[in-house]
Amino acid sequence: MTFSNQAPPLGGPVPPSLPADFSSSLPPGSSIRHILLGHSSHIRQTIHLLHNLRYVETSQWSPLIEVPDNRLILRPAPDEVISMLVRRL
Repeated sequence: MTFSNQAPPLGGPVPPSLPADFSSSLPPGSSIRHILLGHSSHIRQTIHLLHNLRYVETSQWSPLIEVPDNRLILRPAPDEVISMLVRRL
């Protein structure tokens, strides 16, 4: 499967619409949790796409984790919110 907007090969130019370092716009010590939920092959593909976009190294992701009994409970901190995107592949 390929995406029409695939990133340039490693070592290629960074698209001008993306900042070179996303963390530079965040307050020091802040963090964001990324959660990918879907078929394992789609998750692996998305992880590699984010790597090709120079967003994150593939080694920084956890191993794939099965969701027991098809149940998942998220426990946000009091000041946290959630946003979700569903992208059809």
